[in-house]
Amino acid sequence: MQTSATAWWAPKSGNAASEYEDAFAVESNSLRFAVADGASETSFAKQWAELLVERFVREPASVADLREWVVPLQAAWVGEHQGKATAWYAEEKARDGAFSSLLGVAINDGRWRALAVGDSCLFVVRAGKLERAFPLARAEQFNNSPVLLSSVARSNQRVWDDVRADEGELQVRDQLLLMTDALAQWFLVEAEMGRRPWAALARASSPEAFGAFVDCLRGGGALRNDDVTLVRVEVAA
Repeated sequence: MQTSATAWWAPKSGNAASEYEDAFAVESNSLRFAVADGASETSFAKQWAELLVERFVREPASVADLREWVVPLQAAWVGEHQGKATAWYAEEKARDGAFSSLLGVAINDGRWRALAVGDSCLFVVRAGKLERAFPLARAEQFNNSPVLLSSVARSNQRVWDDVRADEGELQVRDQLLLMTDALAQWFLVEAEMGRRPWAALARASSPEAFGAFVDCLRGGGALRNDDVTLVRVEVAA
C-alpha cells in the first residue's frame, strides 16, 4: 500500500518557533506516524513529547505494554534534564515531571491501528466524508484537564485506564489526519456544522499556507491560541 505524508505545524500566536511544544514524527518506510502535545505549564514538556513520538515510530506501543514501553523514556527524560533547572521553583516543577498527549498510528496489512492518551485526535476521511474520529468524536468532549502521559511514573496512576486503541481497514484515497487538540476541536466543530474541514486543510499545501490558515482561524475566533500540529497521510492506489 502506497502512502504519502506531510506535516505542518505552528506555534502559539505571539510565540517564536523555538517555543513550539508539540511534537510529531513520520516514518514513511514503516508507515508509522505520531503527534504529541506537550503541556506548556510543565517543565521540559517539548522534550518529553519528542521522546514519545520518536519512540512510537521506531517501536509502536500497545495498550497492554504502554506502562513498560514508557519506562526507558522516563529514564531518558530524567537523565537529560536533571539539574538543568536552576531556580528553586523550576527544580520543584521539574520534579513533578512533564506531561503530554500521545497519538500514534501504524499501518500494516491494509489496516490502520491507533493508540491514544489524551486529546490529540485521528480523523479518517473517505470519499468526502468523515469515516472515523478517535479518541474523541464530539467537540464537546474537549476540556481543560485531559489525561496526559507523564515523564514521572508516580503521576501516571490514573492514566492506564484511559489509554484508548482503535483500528480499521484502509481503502484507496483514504486520508488519515493526525492533529493536536486545538486543531482537532476546530475540525469537529466544523464537521458537526455540516462543513468539510478536511477540504479546507487540504488547501494549506505549504508551511506558509498552513501558517496563514491558522492565523486566519485564530483571528476569527474559530481556533484556540495553542500550538497546532497536523500530519496528513494519504493512501494511493
